[in-house]
Formats: sequence, C-alpha cells, structure tokens
Amino acid sequence: MNYDVSLLEIKLFLMTTQFGNFSEVARRQDMTPSSVSRKMAQLEEKVGTKLLHRHTRSISLTDEGVAFNKHCTEIIHQYESVVERIEQRADTPRGTVRISAPVAFGRLHIAPYLAELLERYPLLKVEIQQTDAFVNPAAEAIDLMIRIGVPQDSSLRMKRFAQQRYVMAASPSYLKSYGHPRTAEDLKQHNCLVFKGPNGLQRWFIGKDQLEPYEVSGSIYSNNAETLVASSVGGSGIVVFPTWLIGEELKSGKLIPLLEDHQVSTSLEQQMIGALYLDTDNLSAKVRVVIDFLAEKFSSTSDHSLCYWDTP
Repeated sequence: MNYDVSLLEIKLFLMTTQFGNFSEVARRQDMTPSSVSRKMAQLEEKVGTKLLHRHTRSISLTDEGVAFNKHCTEIIHQYESVVERIEQRADTPRGTVRISAPVAFGRLHIAPYLAELLERYPLLKVEIQQTDAFVNPAAEAIDLMIRIGVPQDSSLRMKRFAQQRYVMAASPSYLKSYGHPRTAEDLKQHNCLVFKGPNGLQRWFIGKDQLEPYEVSGSIYSNNAETLVASSVGGSGIVVFPTWLIGEELKSGKLIPLLEDHQVSTSLEQQMIGALYLDTDNLSAKVRVVIDFLAEKFSSTSDHSLCYWDTP
C-alpha cells in the first residue's frame, strides 16, 4: 500500500467530486485543469484503483470513489479540527480565514481594511470569496459569511453588526429637471431605477407609520446595484438603496435624499448586516479576531448602535 497520498491530492479529489469537473477546481485553486487531472491520475495510481469516471462534460465517482470520498471527508474534517485546536492554544491567531461576502459590500467595506487586519495579525491569511449567490459554508469550507437580509432560522450563529437602513435618492441634476417627489404617489411621474434580480423587479415599500408596497417603473433596470447607483448619480433617475451602498454619494452631495419623513425599504421585514459562522463549541481564535475587527471597523465612533456609513 502506498502511503504517499498528500492532503492536497485529497482536497483536489473532494473538490472534483463536489464540482464535477477539473476546470472549476483549477480555477478555485489557481491551477490548470491539466494539472488537476494529473494529480487525480497520480492519486488513483497511489491507491491502486480507479476513483473517477471521466466523461466528456462531467466527472462522476466509481464505486471505489464513493467509498474513498466518504473516508476522505472524515480525514479532512479531523485534520481541520486538530489544526483549529492547535491554533486556539497559540498566543497569536494564525492560519487562513475563508470569508464569503456580497460583491459590492466586500469591495466597499471589507477590502479597504484587509491590510490593517493583516498588519495587526501577521500570522493570518485571508481568502475572500465575493458572491451574491447562496453559499454552503460546510461544503465550501467557509469560516465566516458576511450576509445582508432578513435573518433566517439556521444552524449558523450570527454576530449582528447593524440594521440595514434604506434611503431614496436622486442626483441634483435630475431633481433640477424633474422636481422633488413629495409623496409616494408622486413616484408614478418619475423615472425609478430598479434592481432586477432572479425573482424579478425589486419592490419598493414606503410609508410614514407603516410600509406599503408601491409599483414603480423606469427606463433602466439592472441586476447590478452599482450600475444603478452610477446611473442615478449621472442624472437618470431615483433609486432606493441601503446606506452602506450609497453613503459616500449622500455625504458628497452627488445624491440627495428624498421623502425623508417616510420610511423606505425593499422588504416589510427588518434586514440585518451580520457575520454568520458555524455553531461550534469553541470558535477558533482566527475567526473570532476577524469578527471583532470588523465590528470595530464598522461601528460609528459617535454612536455604537450605528455603522460609520450611517453617520453624516
């Protein structure tokens, strides 16, 4: 029996079984598909049996591959558990923290602070995955997920950073040409730039005492919020977005808040900004310091119940 099987080969094998092709594994590991394929061939040679069926467009497991996959998953979990226990005993947090964050939020409110985080904790490494899609933290080995929305019942624990607050806004040039809406009904006469995601157009909820849905329309729809913000700054129309996304435009005067005596949102339920992580008895030191660091960076110095993007 050949015991010269590396953890990298096991990891690549597990990723291949998860994604069903070498190309995706190669992309995530910064390798070429041919290199991943060679590693899998070497692994099969070492264990002495065929583990993968290689089809034209996909890869599947042989019976031996299914059994090998089960035991390799246990091996990786045991390895990670041992490493985390060692890290927790260390005086300085160390190791790789894998973070998943929404694309725009990650660019605006996480990326600018990574240098400071790594300067404070020089033995840390950060692997950040920016996606607006659903992520299974256990399957993709994610340590920390930054998520925005209505909290769901979950097996994950959550550190809440702040409530998400929405603002309706438009540029000075648009308002000069078309005037200010004074009521929600006035929006029917205005060009509203609306986010369009997988579930269709995002609804706007507006009200003084309680939120009510309003149907709005306009000349630009997009599945990219930052595109709509740029269009609004350019004078195309009115947007409703969270303060973390348009806070700088509001502070600089590029966008002017509207209907300030009303509540605005894209949901009837309160949305939160927070960090989600697996519910374990002992949170690893490397994850804990990242959560604490982000909480420190996000908080307003004048009001710790707000984040810095909510303050004037």
